[in-house]
Amino acid sequence: MKNPLENENAQQGQKSGQEVAKNSAAAASTHGSTAKLKKRIQQNTRTYYGKGTAPQYLIRIQCRRHREWFELGADLDAAVKLARETDQHIRLHGWDASRKKYKPAFAVERSDLTVGRFIELVGQHSQLDPSTAYTYASRFRRIVSGIRRLKFGGADKFAGGPIPSKWRMAVDSTLLNTITPEQISTWRDAYVGRHPSGSEERTHAEHTVNGILRNARALFAKRVLKRVLSKCSNLALPAPLPFEGVEFIPERESDYFYTSEVDAKQLIEDAFKELSGNHLLIFVLAIGAGLRRNEIDKLPWAHVDLPTGTVTIAPTKYGRLKSDSSVGKIQLEPRFAEVLRKHAVEGRGEFVLTSHVAPRIGSLQRHYRCKKDFTALCAWLKSKGITRSTSRVHTLRKEFGSHIAQRRGIFAASSGLRHSTIGVTRKFYVSSKIEPTSFFTTEPLMPPAQDAAQLMELLRKALEQGAIKPKAKSAA
Repeated sequence: MKNPLENENAQQGQKSGQEVAKNSAAAASTHGSTAKLKKRIQQNTRTYYGKGTAPQYLIRIQCRRHREWFELGADLDAAVKLARETDQHIRLHGWDASRKKYKPAFAVERSDLTVGRFIELVGQHSQLDPSTAYTYASRFRRIVSGIRRLKFGGADKFAGGPIPSKWRMAVDSTLLNTITPEQISTWRDAYVGRHPSGSEERTHAEHTVNGILRNARALFAKRVLKRVLSKCSNLALPAPLPFEGVEFIPERESDYFYTSEVDAKQLIEDAFKELSGNHLLIFVLAIGAGLRRNEIDKLPWAHVDLPTGTVTIAPTKYGRLKSDSSVGKIQLEPRFAEVLRKHAVEGRGEFVLTSHVAPRIGSLQRHYRCKKDFTALCAWLKSKGITRSTSRVHTLRKEFGSHIAQRRGIFAASSGLRHSTIGVTRKFYVSSKIEPTSFFTTEPLMPPAQDAAQLMELLRKALEQGAIKPKAKSAA
């Protein structure tokens, strides 16, 4: 009598290769018993949807170093059968064929993509400037941290080195599909709801939260996603996207209008009497040339023409400018130019401002060589009456723009401030001081255009920048 095991082996040897493969795939399945599979499906569903009510069951299947989510419907028993069938199909026919059969809408699937991995892909393929991408990512991480209520402090939040902090690792491990538009809207309302309606603190909070949302949403801009998906065609993004339908807090344009707090001429006189060294140089370059803080901090002597008192603002190896329109030349008034000449005689290094701190090349975070000097100047400006602004050095830039606007008009101010449009100049930088009427004075407040050609040039610039919209021709 033959051994039953030998008969079984002989019968197995007569089976086709495809049948053997099916048996092997079935034996390799990781689902286990029905009870264990039900428990696994329920756990996967809770992981995906969170603690809220789930519209259907889901399972995450892993095979050949890859794993994805699959929808299983609302019935648990049917979900078990479909999970087994899907798992076996993947092992027999591979991922591509299984996606076509069990998830034809794979391109818009809510995947297991994490916040950290998405930010990494945007940094690699979006073609954004690294510092810009870093800023957008930091704002998005702030929102995710607020939604998840991740509370870390000290080194656990800011490690200060190449190794990510515990806070960042917790944020980056968050599944992207768990950050929904509803959650972001709830976080937004809670952020501003800490302050009473109509208060100055509430207004500041509304501006802040809108800035955070605007930056974070830029990670999901159409042009950014298009570039990322062109390199990662199988990337599964959540639907809807996190910021889809999220609205900003309504703002009044008048909240941004600049109102001067000081007499600029008196402030200049006080500065020449009381300031010296880097403090005076920062003051002169901010109020006399309208330079931004980072432009002042890393202004090289190579960009200063001392005989003419002309300052050139251009990119350097230490960083790019804010925008292409930021490139320009500003000629200082003689008294301001003399400050630079005297300082150049005392000693000239690579930069106009002297500091023992070296500039950082390629740093994603904003870094200032002369941070202590900026802080000291801000304290002095506060003592002189500039109290409302959180960036008092930038207030000097606004005084520069207001001064040019009063003397030469809004277009000259926009050009001097190196803005891309006059809309930004009018909204944020020109002081809303009310000038006296001309009823009892013989001198005009604003000099008239010299000739028709100059007037046409002003109108042309206004049309180009959108300040004036041409009327559409009425239908006959």
